[in-house]
Amino acid sequence: MNWTGHVYDYCERTSPAFWGEPLDALSNLAYLAAAGALWWALRRDEDVPASVGFMPGLAAVIGAGSFAFHTLATRWSKVLDVVPIGLFVLCYLACYMRWFYGLSWRRCLLGVAGFIGLTAVFGVTVAGFVPNRSGIYVPVLIVLAGLAAALALGRDADRSRHWPPLAGAAVVFAAALVARTIDRKVCASDPEGTHFIWHLLTGLLLYLVGLPLIRRWRSVAGTASAPPDEHPAATPAPAPAAGPTATTT
Repeated sequence: MNWTGHVYDYCERTSPAFWGEPLDALSNLAYLAAAGALWWALRRDEDVPASVGFMPGLAAVIGAGSFAFHTLATRWSKVLDVVPIGLFVLCYLACYMRWFYGLSWRRCLLGVAGFIGLTAVFGVTVAGFVPNRSGIYVPVLIVLAGLAAALALGRDADRSRHWPPLAGAAVVFAAALVARTIDRKVCASDPEGTHFIWHLLTGLLLYLVGLPLIRRWRSVAGTASAPPDEHPAATPAPAPAAGPTATTT
């Protein structure tokens, strides 16, 4: 494979020029805006664990990687586009399970492995029928909708109150996925395509999924003292102190 070869994946790209996709490139500012908004939400918090604090930085990396791909348009720059997105999805899922359900990191990683397996099976069996290689994102939408539904139907009041932004995120992601999928279909009537809408909406998506995780961490961290990155529910309770030993004569 020629890693330096140019790719023409989207309507707007008609030449190898750096600014061959101006809308697709500039719309990556949405990811930087999301990164800034998440950083702003955390700016006054102390001892932010990596399981929450990863979001602003990784959102910025997503924007930078996508900008690189939509300006350089080479196969190697495409890796910079897709890898940070995948990392964010996997990190978020693990940290979500940690802070919302108090699972051990081992169980969180097993959950992530299960999601990877589901995505692989979906990619082999169904994803090919979804245009513009958008099928790989459908499992993310399914899981996101499932997370929102689980919170809405759950009995834990503190967890359940976080379902509206996740439900909104699922709606936003569904709209973004439509925009990504139809990009090549509308080239004849709309040379700019619709991929830039994917960027704008998924930038909003990062903010919508980030806020519930931040708020849940604050809620949990405020109920019990625990080292950073450690969920109080996953911390073993200290053993009771031994009482006085009875003696017999």
